[in-house]
Amino acid sequence: MSRLIDLKILVLLLVLASCQKLKPESVSIPEYPDFENLIKTQADLLGNTRIKKTVRLENRTEVKIVEMDSAKWAEELSFLKEINPNQPEYVGAFTKETDGNKTLLTLGPDEKGELKKVSYIKIGDIYSTMNATFHEDKDVYVHHRDINVTFRDGLIQSVEINGYQKMMFRDTVRFG
Repeated sequence: MSRLIDLKILVLLLVLASCQKLKPESVSIPEYPDFENLIKTQADLLGNTRIKKTVRLENRTEVKIVEMDSAKWAEELSFLKEINPNQPEYVGAFTKETDGNKTLLTLGPDEKGELKKVSYIKIGDIYSTMNATFHEDKDVYVHHRDINVTFRDGLIQSVEINGYQKMMFRDTVRFG
């Protein structure tokens, strides 16, 4: 009978000890900006507008005037999803440096991910500039983009994307 009580006490202590490890006092999740919300907001604010779009592939350049609506803006700004640091795979992956209103997020040296760096200047809730480096290095290709976005009074004024793609057994193609 004494052995049975000792066994029950031992089991109870083990259960209590294991339960304490399941619920930490606090969980520290880094706070990164969410650019997906920015897409929706900008698409609504920009609405029906005309833009001058310049596309460059190697040494060829094409300039167009494009009529935009909020749906086209959402599609045009979809690159912000790729450079969004607020994704599950990036939780805790960036080192964060802040200098006044400027924030720099740099992917840690031991971390894996295509989004290498994001910097932005934000005054209150309004962005002033945003820059990102996206680099994807696969077995058969390399894809690199440097993205610069400027704002005026919280509204996107310009987007510049420059990069290159190198496929196995092919020349490097530069675009912008």
